[in-house]
Amino acid sequence: MDFDTYEELWDVSQEFLEKHVVFVNTLTSLMLDKAKQLRAQVLSADTKKEATFVKDFTSAHDELQKMGKSLQCVVNDWKKLFAHKVTGLEDSSTPKSVKPMPCSLELTFDYIKPTLDYNENQKIKLMVTYVPSTQQGIFYAYDYSRRAEIASRLVPIQRVAKVPLAKIPPSGTVFLVHLDNIWHRAVGNVTNSDTTGATSPSAMYLLDLGETLTYESHFPIAKAPRELDPEMTIPGYAIKCAMTPKTDRLPFNQYDEIFCEVVAVEGDTLLVASCSAEPPKYAITRDTLTEQELQQLDELPQSTTNAMKAVLGYVPKDDAQLCKFYDPVTKRCFKGANCRMRHEMKDPDGWTLDKDTVSAFIPARLEDPQPDTFVTLLPTFIVDVNLFYAHIIGNETNDRKYEELMAKMNDPVMVAQYKPLKLMPALGELVLAKYEEVWYRATVCEQFESTVSVFYVDYGNTAMVGMEEVRRWEDCFKYLPYQAICCRIANIQRIKPFHVEALEQITESLLDKRLKAQVIDNKYPWDVQIFDDEGFNIGDLMIVSNLALPRTPARVKNHEAIPG
Repeated sequence: MDFDTYEELWDVSQEFLEKHVVFVNTLTSLMLDKAKQLRAQVLSADTKKEATFVKDFTSAHDELQKMGKSLQCVVNDWKKLFAHKVTGLEDSSTPKSVKPMPCSLELTFDYIKPTLDYNENQKIKLMVTYVPSTQQGIFYAYDYSRRAEIASRLVPIQRVAKVPLAKIPPSGTVFLVHLDNIWHRAVGNVTNSDTTGATSPSAMYLLDLGETLTYESHFPIAKAPRELDPEMTIPGYAIKCAMTPKTDRLPFNQYDEIFCEVVAVEGDTLLVASCSAEPPKYAITRDTLTEQELQQLDELPQSTTNAMKAVLGYVPKDDAQLCKFYDPVTKRCFKGANCRMRHEMKDPDGWTLDKDTVSAFIPARLEDPQPDTFVTLLPTFIVDVNLFYAHIIGNETNDRKYEELMAKMNDPVMVAQYKPLKLMPALGELVLAKYEEVWYRATVCEQFESTVSVFYVDYGNTAMVGMEEVRRWEDCFKYLPYQAICCRIANIQRIKPFHVEALEQITESLLDKRLKAQVIDNKYPWDVQIFDDEGFNIGDLMIVSNLALPRTPARVKNHEAIPG
């Protein structure tokens, strides 16, 4: 569209808005006057209802209807003009965010509310899960004394396979929604058409956090399988609490552990007072130390001349381990290869070099196939419509070694020697993690209070596990490369995130099936084209079925400059 068309459309829009600005101002003034009259009537003892309001409102409504049609024409013209630009912005640059519900909407949710079995003046400890920004003195929390029960109930929800849903089920039906890498229990709001099923809920309430959110189409929602029926039918753990007396600002934040005194129970709301945050915890206490460390700590006298022992509780072994004749220029001492000491300089600020190390990667790597060659893949986990993890089939030596590794890793004698973690593992640290009562190699992705999210390096899936299901890494399992290879289908791209129908189709076509694949590019992730048993290109079938968009892969050579 040329510049003259833009200018003409702008002139029409400006004239249209100037024409109706008087009406908009008049309507606003009318609404303000009526609000003042109604307020005066409510506060007055002699209430006199004026009959002119209905007449004025009807007149304004009719004029608004006439104006609305013309206004819609102008809006449609502008939308049509910028359609190609708006679509691109929405797909690429618009962030997908979780929108809280407006405070002006009154929503009702049908679910089993938590039992408030508390007595007046009872002292309780709560974990704050949500603090609404629009409700003064209101917050949601769960009873900290039930944390073990909550973990035992909610952790299984993260592990089992889910059935994706295309929309929120009717109100009263508990479903699962994936937010911040965690699956939450939720229910939809009660609608006027729940009896006929004509209208789907537009909002959802998180049963165990107390947060109410606007439902967006890109939210992954799912139906829980039958084995989770006990977890889905228990009451919500989030308790609605109200501070007494009311305060503009609560003396704590979300996820704080607080101590409260129960004032009363009013319906489904717990009135509390004297809320204060729990004193800070320290990572190192007597509970986190071993018997040997406690014995060394208890040997510390009430007064000591050793500053290191007074501050740290132990004496660093730098002087006994570091070579005093080390030359940083030659990177060695005069003893040469006969020296058994560590050749490293002391820290100039006095920090000890006596530290524990953890494993963060496995040096062994699988050999990458050359481009334009064919391999046999066994997909083990589907990430998205065009992205999956798979095993390479055909290398008998590697397959035999992996079977031996899994057998050794789950041998009862070996399992009994695994060491539990005394502290929370670091991000990226290699660990041994359970999945369905079997030990696998994994790496830590995220940390929480008592759980961690791990990535299983031999299968490509992630899971939330408790600290009791994680053990320290054993270097004897380091000799075999990661078995899960990340692959991208070269000739397709997704239409939208978490496309339910497309995910179901690609999962049925790929998961746990031996498939022939042509390697287009062996850079990470591999660009491959997948063929079924009859030789049909699975990517082309997804495009023909309108479940994916076509994509032209671009191969970058090793010594070629990156475009842009």
